[in-house]
Amino acid sequence: MTYWLVPIQEDMWDVIRDKGIYGYKENLAEYIKEGDYIIIYVSKYYAKRYGGKIVGIVKVLSGWYEDHTPIYPEETVRNRGIYIFRVKVEPVVTGECDMKKILDKIRFIEDKGQIAKYLRNAPANLKRPIPEYDAKIIEECLKESLLNI
Repeated sequence: MTYWLVPIQEDMWDVIRDKGIYGYKENLAEYIKEGDYIIIYVSKYYAKRYGGKIVGIVKVLSGWYEDHTPIYPEETVRNRGIYIFRVKVEPVVTGECDMKKILDKIRFIEDKGQIAKYLRNAPANLKRPIPEYDAKIIEECLKESLLNI
C-alpha cells in the first residue's frame, strides 16, 4: 500500500468527502495511482476549524482525468475549474488529528524544526510516499478523535 500526504484548503474537504473527488492544479499521475491512499492535511492558511490537522485518509478509486467543471468553493466563485486534474476517492477514515499531537511519533518529518517543508505541495513530504508505519499512527489518531466527539 502506498500512502501520500496532500495539503488542501479547508473548504475543499467537504467536496472531497461528500462528492468523492480530489483535485489538483497539476496531474499527479506520476505519483498517486489508483489503489493508493491519500492522507488529507488541511493547511493553516485561511483555515477556521481544521488548520494544521489531518482530516481523513481516502482511497484512490480511479486514474487521473481532466474535468473543468467547478466543484470546489474557489472554483464556483470564479465560475471555472482550477483543480482540474482529478481522481475519484472514497473515505477510509475521517476525523481530526492534530499534527502536534503525533509529531514525536511520526518518522517522515525528519527535521522537526522545519515541519512546514514536509506539509506543502502535492504530494507533500518532498514528493515521497508516507511510510506505512506513520500512516497507521495517523489512522489511529483519526479513529481516536471520533471516540472523543
